[in-house]
Amino acid sequence: MITILDAVGRLSAALGGSPAAKLAASALVEADALGLPRFGIAMLDEWTADAAPVPARDGSQAIGWLDCTSCFAPLAVASATLDLAETAGQFGVAAVFLRGVRGFGRLAPFVRHLADAGLLGIAGAEGPPFVAPHGGTRPVIGTNPLALAVGQGSNRVVIDVATSTATMADIRNARVSGAPLPDGIALDGEGRPTNIASEVAALLPRGGQIGSLLGLVVELMAGVAGGGRGDPKGRGVFFLAVDPARAGEDVDWQAKLAGLKGDWTDGGGHWPRGGSLPPETELDGDFAQRLDTYLDRMTGQPGR
Repeated sequence: MITILDAVGRLSAALGGSPAAKLAASALVEADALGLPRFGIAMLDEWTADAAPVPARDGSQAIGWLDCTSCFAPLAVASATLDLAETAGQFGVAAVFLRGVRGFGRLAPFVRHLADAGLLGIAGAEGPPFVAPHGGTRPVIGTNPLALAVGQGSNRVVIDVATSTATMADIRNARVSGAPLPDGIALDGEGRPTNIASEVAALLPRGGQIGSLLGLVVELMAGVAGGGRGDPKGRGVFFLAVDPARAGEDVDWQAKLAGLKGDWTDGGGHWPRGGSLPPETELDGDFAQRLDTYLDRMTGQPGR
């Protein structure tokens, strides 16, 4: 067995040992610990020793656009998150748009880092067309996850949702297993509802029109404003960070957040936490073996 803490430390060292490496490693290991292996260390399949360094942004500006085509995506996203936290602290608000981003896992760990820095973080990622608009019959946008986090400690809230009824990983898994899909989540090539994963040509938006419009928001931000739409080299991703303390002493945002949490939970609602796990959480032997295999390839030193 290996704990999350140990796994993050070993993977972080293999990725260079920087703060961005630690955040990227934490995000990947956490996904495996949550039972989401396709968003975990499987992303290391795209790691190469000659990956380009993460591009630096202009620290004198509150907004930036970065081409991450030749970078290892989890490191690029982690580096952009750390830089964004610093920039938002300087200007009160900051945004970064990334393009050419390949697989990097979940958004939750990165917006959660912004929340831990005292900021409100929002992020979204667009991708290849796989989701039809509400009322439509063919794919136009990606699964387009959207995430938000704010607050610290027990009041922290982390929301990370796909705007589609399922993910591409769900469809791949169903194709392998042969399991039927639930009703109302997918269309075939003729625009007809289907329960057969091998026939799926498009997913439907989560929650109908609301999910469709949220997916469109992500596409407008990451795909249009960020320049990622239609890029064959990778996804478009955006991050926005706001320092709520800039509202001044007249607005106690932390008290308002605590009050909202109380009202929400008293009303029977679930307060989303984004899937964070204690660092002493143990991972199974299969994960440890897979991690060793990746680390052997990355470091060229078996068992390290």
